[in-house]
Amino acid sequence: METCRRRWSPPRDRIARGVRAHRQAIATGAGLSPLQADVLRTLAEGPPPEALAGRLATELGVSQPTMSDSLAALEAKGHVRRESLAADRRRTTIALTASGARLAAELCAADETLRARVAELPEQAQERALALLLDLIGGLLDNGILGVARTCPSCRFYEADGDAARCSLLQVSLAPSQLRVNCPEHQPAASAAG
Repeated sequence: METCRRRWSPPRDRIARGVRAHRQAIATGAGLSPLQADVLRTLAEGPPPEALAGRLATELGVSQPTMSDSLAALEAKGHVRRESLAADRRRTTIALTASGARLAAELCAADETLRARVAELPEQAQERALALLLDLIGGLLDNGILGVARTCPSCRFYEADGDAARCSLLQVSLAPSQLRVNCPEHQPAASAAG
């Protein structure tokens, strides 16, 4: 049996490890687990997903009890607060507190170095990189490794004809640089819905 050591390690693994280590150093300094840091970042990004425990669990690929434990820890640390919905008092939304928002901003800033390096690339290289990443996300979604992907190519409103793309919901043509990775209007295409 061939070991991982003998296989080629793609550059994306190195990038992912570096970004993860940088984020984790910030999270550890703040006394957070990796999941707690991801919850704060996800809440700071805003919907989707809707800020409900079940939706956050699905988004981050964990069980509802695991998410509940993380939210309880974040609430005890003063980084989030839960609020009952007026329409259904049994359901609660989760919101960042001021300290949670500051910490989330620090966690999100951890990606700035990577964003800056990508911004230095020629526009055509940026578009190729985005296309490759969207293809990778689509493959991970198709294989069940990712449970959620709100990308243009996985949306029922996305129309592609060769190099031309269009959003039928917004009724606009999409240049390669306009393809979204986290679209709030996303609705899974039949093939992506499972």
